[in-house]
Amino acid sequence: MKTLLLTTALLGGGVAAHAQSLILPEVFAVSGVAANDTLNVRQAPSGRSADIGDIFPNQLVEVIALNENQQWGQIIWQEGNGWISMQYLAPIERPHMLDSVMPLGISCSGNEPFWSAVIQPNQMLTFTDYSAANQTAVAQPIRQSTSAIGMQPFSFAFVAGSFTGLLERAQCSDGMSDISYGWQLRLLNRSSAGLQLRIGCCKAAI
Repeated sequence: MKTLLLTTALLGGGVAAHAQSLILPEVFAVSGVAANDTLNVRQAPSGRSADIGDIFPNQLVEVIALNENQQWGQIIWQEGNGWISMQYLAPIERPHMLDSVMPLGISCSGNEPFWSAVIQPNQMLTFTDYSAANQTAVAQPIRQSTSAIGMQPFSFAFVAGSFTGLLERAQCSDGMSDISYGWQLRLLNRSSAGLQLRIGCCKAAI
């Protein structure tokens, strides 16, 4: 597991102009791009790399890592990952828990069996087990959360009804696609079958 902590003062424009420390993954808005233009998504962190897509002005993106010179940010793109110039990104304020800095608006999923868990902006955890006969989503309020002692801001723990979760900034693969995610969730819950532990990958719900 590789923790995605980047504490650095970026140079140049956009995010770089703020010269502030970044802890990734984090969400940004496309900024400094003309209204009739788009920001190119590149296959590799280079302006000479293949153009594999376009992002519109003001669109939100989650950057999960930076390249070596910190000028390009890696994002989830379609069934894999792509790279965009950090020069045209502006950080935005994200919602978080009241009792910790654990971010809200995170969507997680796992497979074999398939399930999903969404940490909602209203401090609710919505869980769906797609292998169950009844696939109705179960919603539980997140009553308590905390940051890991001595590791802040890497990991967070929370309690929501019968669920206990550990949300970590870490490289994560779902094993079914070429996507590299920036968050991992370990979700423990009590059920009629006993304790169940699920591990899945997450991304910002934007």
